[in-house]
Amino acid sequence: MATVASGEDDSALYGGSSTIAFVRHVTHGIDSGSSTTTMPGLSQGHRRSGAGSRRSLPSPAVIRDKDETAAVYPDRRRTDEYVQCYWEFMHPLFPILHRPSFMASYEEVWLPENTARDLSISSEVERTVFSCTLNLILALGCQFSTSIPSAKKQPLADEFYERSRRLFIYEILDSSSVSLVQLLLLQGVYLQSSRYASRCWNVVGLAIRVAQSLGLHVPVERQGETQLIREMRRRIWHTCVVLDR
Repeated sequence: MATVASGEDDSALYGGSSTIAFVRHVTHGIDSGSSTTTMPGLSQGHRRSGAGSRRSLPSPAVIRDKDETAAVYPDRRRTDEYVQCYWEFMHPLFPILHRPSFMASYEEVWLPENTARDLSISSEVERTVFSCTLNLILALGCQFSTSIPSAKKQPLADEFYERSRRLFIYEILDSSSVSLVQLLLLQGVYLQSSRYASRCWNVVGLAIRVAQSLGLHVPVERQGETQLIREMRRRIWHTCVVLDR
């Protein structure tokens, strides 16, 4: 347990009463050579999950080769239609994403690769998570499209879902981020209307665990946190609770 506590990211939230929290405080006291005899409050060091206070997380381990074919989207007109269907029919029920932020990243998908620009998504892991999220949005949105025959909607949605699964080449348990929680919740939203009931239950449980490690369930003020970040954290945790019931 001491190895786990000292090796993982210190900004993850496990709760002040957890063994990991206790060992981390003891380890931190030893490493810093503190001569004080009083131990700081166990909960103080584990609320650092707001914007500007988290350290950059190490990249999760790669578990397989990337499937380049899974990152190919339909033509722009059809993709726009499926995305619009998602915002119109699914987003009001499950407000998991911040629409302006997502659409800004979505527009970057269609820019030429050699175009010089300041990308909103910088790391490879973040780009992969976005691609997976976009495929899930297409999987959900295409089911409400009027341009697709009813018999073809579910097979097409399943294809987008499988693409999303093939794109994520990293060990999902090695990282924690708000975007990862959003991805897992969207998987749960898709799976709840499929034949994979047990898969839906498990992926929602994983989303809740990651959300708890980020402290989304704790209504506390965080240094540097904007109103937008605070609202999105609340919406994401609300969706966790709704899907778990």
